[in-house]
Amino acid sequence: VICEGDLADRVKPGDRVQVIGVYRSFPPPPNDFTNGVWPARLIATSIQSVNEMLEAPFVSDDVRNIREVAARPDSFQLLARSFAPSICGHEKVKEGLLMQMVGGTEKNLANGTHLRGDINVLLVGDPSCGKSQMLRFVMNIAPLAVSTTGRGSSGVGLTAAMIREPGAREFTLEAGAMVRADRGVICIDEFDKMGLGDRVAIHEAMEQQCVTIAKAGMHVTLNARCSVLAAANPQFGSFDPTMDLAKNIGLPDSLLSRFDLVYVVRDLTTEEIDRKIATQVLRQAQLRHEGDGRRRGVEQVHSSILERRQDADQRRSQEATEVFQRTLPGPDGEAAPEVLTVDFLRKYLRYCRRLTPVLSAAAQQQVAERYVDMRMRFSTGYDTGAGGEKEMKKPRLAVTTRTLEAIIRLATAHAKLKLRKDEVIEEDVEAAYRLLLQAREEEPGAVPGAAPGGAGEGGEGGE
Repeated sequence: VICEGDLADRVKPGDRVQVIGVYRSFPPPPNDFTNGVWPARLIATSIQSVNEMLEAPFVSDDVRNIREVAARPDSFQLLARSFAPSICGHEKVKEGLLMQMVGGTEKNLANGTHLRGDINVLLVGDPSCGKSQMLRFVMNIAPLAVSTTGRGSSGVGLTAAMIREPGAREFTLEAGAMVRADRGVICIDEFDKMGLGDRVAIHEAMEQQCVTIAKAGMHVTLNARCSVLAAANPQFGSFDPTMDLAKNIGLPDSLLSRFDLVYVVRDLTTEEIDRKIATQVLRQAQLRHEGDGRRRGVEQVHSSILERRQDADQRRSQEATEVFQRTLPGPDGEAAPEVLTVDFLRKYLRYCRRLTPVLSAAAQQQVAERYVDMRMRFSTGYDTGAGGEKEMKKPRLAVTTRTLEAIIRLATAHAKLKLRKDEVIEEDVEAAYRLLLQAREEEPGAVPGAAPGGAGEGGEGGE
């Protein structure tokens, strides 16, 4: 496809587009002999992104419903429950992924410093805990998502590669998965199976959010402003409770510090949790889903754009998106919890991403106090118990300055989910602090100013 004039640089590598143009053949370069074959090209006259064609517009009823949901006192729990509702439990993991979908606020300072607003999440846990299904749900709900696996990815495949066209002398740059996921999410499954050298290649892309290539006489910097969602198994296949968290994960501190949230997803064997999972699976098994012949995988990606446009035209009718999902009672007759529909959740997250709140003076003071508290709790091998005595603890994950930035990003994301346009308040900082501690398998303890019982909500998050 040849793009000229204002059509140049309209889209970036990895975008799905609809191109209208003129099909022409071009004469090959002159040679002593010819085979009579002329290469054909498409001269573009119009380029339109498929995502823009399929994006459902907001109507006034949608905005009113979004504000009503945000005004509820349990809005954050409702949104987390609606995230991957087919997976039972893991409430805290869903809350972290929900914040990752919204993200913080990106800052480019006057002196050239870039502070990322994207949140990186790592899920480490036993097999058969639903980690890959959560990655699939993120891919389904994110506007731009690129999926890859650790075993099938190399360092240059994730960042950028230099390739030479057959019959040409010059090298060309091929964008990797993280560059193609710019302003989106990259999902890396089986992260622990990736080679050490390949893992080092994504260090720069995760923190500086750009990829620098200096090869074959070319020095290029590419943007890779994406959130990283990675899933991995523990070092010894399953989680060993006798060992500390850092040894179970088995990843270097230089890489772990780049993840804002590191979740341990456990397969705990208790009767209550097993009954909940069985009830959830049985409730799904009794539903008859429409469109059983739906395309999946490669067929879905390469389905004709005409069919997708017809579906989008039907959804473009000026009707508000349905808010709550219709659910059936469980096998024992108990009522199912309230869950938002996927389409409404997608619109809610789109609405939240537009907001850019800033930290208030009280919130800044609270962030500093919470960071010092985490630094004292995690960097030393001691913890202050309820009686004021120091108790010996196992070694924990390192707390660095990146953790301070993570608290700010998570607090900003929580404020966006509550539709706070102007300021991030102390309640958002407390929610971010609680989420960071629970991700590291710690009890927040008594938090000044927090609602009673708030620290223990969603106790099944570490299943």
